[in-house]
Amino acid sequence: MDNYLINLIDRMLDTSDQNKEAGYDSSKTISWKALREAENVENTAYIPQLITFIDNEKDKKKRDRSYFLLGHIAKNTSDLKALDYLIYRIQKETDKYIIASLLDRIAAIKKPIGTDLQPLIQATKSDKWLIRHSAIQSLKNALDSAAETALIEILNDSDDPYDLVYTNATINTIGTLRAIPFLEKHLKSRKRDVKDSAKYAIEEIKKRHE
Repeated sequence: MDNYLINLIDRMLDTSDQNKEAGYDSSKTISWKALREAENVENTAYIPQLITFIDNEKDKKKRDRSYFLLGHIAKNTSDLKALDYLIYRIQKETDKYIIASLLDRIAAIKKPIGTDLQPLIQATKSDKWLIRHSAIQSLKNALDSAAETALIEILNDSDDPYDLVYTNATINTIGTLRAIPFLEKHLKSRKRDVKDSAKYAIEEIKKRHE
């Protein structure tokens, strides 16, 4: 793998200069600067190298940082190979924190019609709330109607207020008029966050379809 990539991943993991004393500023650490650097990488030539690296890397922290980098390259370049690979890896990882972080990366990437959303949709049904909530948000920027259908199913069947708030927040970005009756169901919720987020989602959907 390119020396730059190896160096960047190592720097993203480097916490050697973190000072816990008064006046500590995380923005001056090696890892913080490297993470900000990774957010701006646009070189698609790095994609196959990162894929090979992740496939063979046993250190989960290095895989996690590689997903961070690959996710930002995919976001910055709209590269579908990188997106598809990130989605594929959801079912390969076992650590809930890494899976949730991976789903968070996917949320920011545009997912055109034809993208295989099933691993994301399946993750919305996880018994681990950390994964479930990140999976719901990972359907943001998805253009396929399957994403909205999955979110409507949650609105229709779930009584978990946290699941519903995350679903309302996601569907307000991708929802169509067919979601409104399911959102209206929650306008009378006793949970203020559920009620308010449903109301806001309805308003945003109507604005887009005026």
